Amino acid sequence: MIDLSLIKVFIIVYETKNISHAAERLNLSQPSVTYNLNRLRKFLNDPLFERDKFGVKPTKLAQSLYPSFSKSIEEIEVAITASQNFNPKTSTRIFRLGLSDLGEICLLPSLIQYLSKEAPFIKIEIEEIRSSKVEEWLVDGSLDVAVFNSSYTVMPRIESRNVFEERYMCIAHKQHPRIQQQPSLKQYLREKHAAIKSSTGHIEIDQRLKELGLKREIMLELPHFSVLQDVVSSSELLVTLPSRAAKVYERNSEVNVFELPFAVKPFNVSVNWYNHRDDLEARTWFIQTLQNIFKLL
Repeated sequence: MIDLSLIKVFIIVYETKNISHAAERLNLSQPSVTYNLNRLRKFLNDPLFERDKFGVKPTKLAQSLYPSFSKSIEEIEVAITASQNFNPKTSTRIFRLGLSDLGEICLLPSLIQYLSKEAPFIKIEIEEIRSSKVEEWLVDGSLDVAVFNSSYTVMPRIESRNVFEERYMCIAHKQHPRIQQQPSLKQYLREKHAAIKSSTGHIEIDQRLKELGLKREIMLELPHFSVLQDVVSSSELLVTLPSRAAKVYERNSEVNVFELPFAVKPFNVSVNWYNHRDDLEARTWFIQTLQNIFKLL
């Protein structure tokens, strides 16, 4: 009889197509994954996976076995999950959360405050969003949930729920020598700007300006907004950022907040996840917790 743990290893390697990613999902070392995979190879008398430039690819036998193996393990895991109760007050679960800069500024403080009271032993690991990688990270288990503007990211395998609509605003230091009142479009374009890298999903501003046949002068490009406080307070740079983040800076820094002098469509911030079969109750609780906190922002 085949050890069920070997089947679990097989399924995760098949889905991730990468031994190291499978090890992370299984919380095992790479040698342990390889060892268990070799046991199954010996039992089935087939290599099951062959190396390629991206990781590993399944053999024909592996492709034929995966559907039945996957269905069987899913039924077993559902039965086990049904017999267990996730208790956030005592759980030591680690949740891997991908956040955009907006999430870091607006969601994270409220999330930590909530967890400290309602789930004091749960640990959160934050990863910076890369829009080109987020689907892969959710599917292979590197992330449990990702919160960001996914409007321009196609993720056919991912579940997504919009949590609020956002719009962009502009901030400048209160002592800015030229921007003390609502800037005109000409004034906005005349100034130098700090901007966030497009890989994080913030592309609306420059796309809209391009549509208008215009371009702003970006002097500083950053990976996220959360490091901007000292930059804004010590320079004449303008920063265009989501309204909720702008309001945070207005409360905590010497800045003025202005409407943009041109129209930009609002965007939706969403909670995104992949429907893994394992740990369903815990993941469902975490997603619902994030949605509830966002309602209060």
